[in-house]
Amino acid sequence: MPKNWTEERLEEELTKYVERSVQIKKLTEEHKTQGEAIRQHYESNTLSSCGLDTHNVNVVSKPKIEYSDKYRREKARSDEQFKKARELEEENFRNPDYTGPDQCKSIELNPFHHMQVVLRKGADT
Repeated sequence: MPKNWTEERLEEELTKYVERSVQIKKLTEEHKTQGEAIRQHYESNTLSSCGLDTHNVNVVSKPKIEYSDKYRREKARSDEQFKKARELEEENFRNPDYTGPDQCKSIELNPFHHMQVVLRKGADT
């Protein structure tokens, strides 16, 4: 049971957690690089699919959509309005004297929501 761990056990688990996090990042980057190399091979050899015993590996097309000038202007205007409204609500939330409707609500903070790994200053990677 995790709440009964000794300090040594906690240190072991933290070490494994940090090492696994580094390994996942490294593997993810290698996987992306390898996938891009395979995609380039498919493209240069006009392949769309290759099969293994258990899997097919397909290249997938995706259309590039270019929106009209009107849409881009309206979206920019709308985005700016939402940004200003969000900033106003957050500003009003931080003002203890404000009691009006344009104010976001405080949500209960969960201090144990998730883990974060941060490299200490001066530590080697």
